[in-house]
Amino acid sequence: MAPVKQQDDTRPLQAARVADFLEKHPASTQKEIDAVCDTGCISKVLSDMERPDLYGMGYGLARDWRDVPCAGGTRTRKVRTYTLLYRPSSQPDLFTAL
Repeated sequence: MAPVKQQDDTRPLQAARVADFLEKHPASTQKEIDAVCDTGCISKVLSDMERPDLYGMGYGLARDWRDVPCAGGTRTRKVRTYTLLYRPSSQPDLFTAL
């Protein structure tokens, strides 16, 4: 029997799960993140995480590349990695115009 997925699995909750994972496992690939966090569409979650205009978002992510072996180990290819830099601030920014 498949595990029951929460009905209220919102994008901010998915982003928080991804951030928790990236804190413990920096420089992870989309495939590694999605395997653990089960977000549905990891690319959408990662792109939304950096948008401060969305509720519960505003994460800082660093992107880099990692070489991974392919073709039976005879070649390598570059895969995008993600590292969490910071979480959204719960304190209001005093220097932003209202």
